[in-house]
Amino acid sequence: MSTRCTMLATLQILILLIVSTLATSNVKPNFVIFLADDLGIGDIGCFGNDTIHTPAIDSLAKEGAKLTHNLVAAPTCSPSRAALLTGRYPIRSGMASALAQGVLSMITTTDCKAGLPRNETTFAELVKAAGYATAIIGKWHLGTNLDSSSDHYFYPVNQGFDYFYGMPTTLINECGPDGRYIAWFIQKRLIMGCCLWSLAYAVVLVVLHLLGVLGRRGVIIIGFHIVLWLGWNYASHTVLFRQFMCVLVKNHDVIEQPVVLDTISTRMVNQANSFMERSATQGPFLLYFSFLQTHTALFNMKNFTGSSKHGKYGDNVEEMDWMVGKVLSKLSELGLAENTFIYFTSDHGGALKEVSVLPPRVGEREGGWNGIYKGGKGQNWEGGIRVPTVVRYPPMIPRGIEISVPTSTMDVFPTIASLAGVDLPSDRVIDGRDLMPLLRGTMKAPPHDYLFHYCGQWLNAVTFTSQKDNAIYKLHYVTPNIPAGETDCNRTMYCPCIGDETTRHDPPLVFDLRRDPAEQRPLPATNDQIWNIISRVDEAISQHRRSIVPVAHQITKETLAGSFWRQPCCNFPFCSCQEDENT
Repeated sequence: MSTRCTMLATLQILILLIVSTLATSNVKPNFVIFLADDLGIGDIGCFGNDTIHTPAIDSLAKEGAKLTHNLVAAPTCSPSRAALLTGRYPIRSGMASALAQGVLSMITTTDCKAGLPRNETTFAELVKAAGYATAIIGKWHLGTNLDSSSDHYFYPVNQGFDYFYGMPTTLINECGPDGRYIAWFIQKRLIMGCCLWSLAYAVVLVVLHLLGVLGRRGVIIIGFHIVLWLGWNYASHTVLFRQFMCVLVKNHDVIEQPVVLDTISTRMVNQANSFMERSATQGPFLLYFSFLQTHTALFNMKNFTGSSKHGKYGDNVEEMDWMVGKVLSKLSELGLAENTFIYFTSDHGGALKEVSVLPPRVGEREGGWNGIYKGGKGQNWEGGIRVPTVVRYPPMIPRGIEISVPTSTMDVFPTIASLAGVDLPSDRVIDGRDLMPLLRGTMKAPPHDYLFHYCGQWLNAVTFTSQKDNAIYKLHYVTPNIPAGETDCNRTMYCPCIGDETTRHDPPLVFDLRRDPAEQRPLPATNDQIWNIISRVDEAISQHRRSIVPVAHQITKETLAGSFWRQPCCNFPFCSCQEDENT
């Protein structure tokens, strides 16, 4: 009798386990995508840093997968973020620029008319159609307004996000309490420009007056308006720069101007956790947490001031890790940790040019560490495009695994689609690949044979994964001219992509990244094997280029031209307010 009871009990348990497994398999996962800003691959503990403490991010690696060769689609902010959100190379969406800076300019970001085109599909739009609640907390940097300060054409709420709390632009030095004005290097140009325009307008007005086209009154009225316009142009980019650039937005509305950084980390965490609490009882959700860290201006709460051995930058990283930990704790508290896909990465490598100019930290590095890898932000060397990435999803990803084959941040888009059970758009090329077969261990082959590395709109390098000889090759066709002993270009903010300050390589430089990850020793193009590699990559480039449909460029001199009428403002004409956290 006891044996029969035991068998029945065992059978009941098995049935319950099967039913529970089937029920769980029908539950759609939640998604939390963490994106750091300017974080180097050597800045995280699980990637080898022993001077900065990142226990929360390290725990994700222990409980999930570490991607050691994850690459961004561009080494600068705006195009890289566009690729992450859409799963497509920036050249396909028009977010690859022909300009030197290659991003939505930090000089006119809030009042330019450029941004991620509305006909692009983001991963938020993808899952929103499947019943997901969606939110972005933090930095957007993919456009604001098109024609006026109130059309919000490029805002995230028009790109699939139900809720937006953060900065529509990027964090800059001016936003910090001790930040230096970026205007120090453009003031001379602005003064000279205003003087030249004033002289040109004066000459035109005098000529029109002498020709009898304009009377004295007309000259005075037009001249007055010209002076106002020139004065506004100068003031908005110098004296009022911080006021206009450093804005905090909730959905469509500017709620703080300029943003108060002393408390912004706590407020962002509270916003993220409140969103997850609201959504948890209603259905699945997607949270895109886009940190303001570690872009300058470097700022910290009091608890993290001096917490690291790596100055203000290290403090910044540790504060960001604390924020990750708070979100993870909330997921556990809500009972959602097991059914949430978490992906942490950076938008590109650490910045090499950021150095403090203020006492007592004059000369102190304020940019990230890219480990053993050459180059950094703005470059297609590994230091600029290889980013620290960890992924956790307990039902499918084994604990503590390491993926060393090349992957891409563009893979987030199709991976989310796969897990959410939605189809990919069929009317466009999706360059990313579903990572789950690789992460689950059901597929060993790399998801990409080729990854194309653009500098602006120019293809400068290609990563080729050869399954035949289990090798990873990197081919550089164009490299920036960097002075001997330096790590970055000196004359410009970003290394140029083309022209006299670059070197074109024919044949290209070929590196074996498994043996030479620091890209120090190019392979000699003296044998058939190397020429076969070059030939295969050249053919892949030709096929890739044939797949690109020309579109309008978003980041141009015309679209970046500032306009008073597109400038966000919370209470015109003062444009000054502070968030009421009770509303």
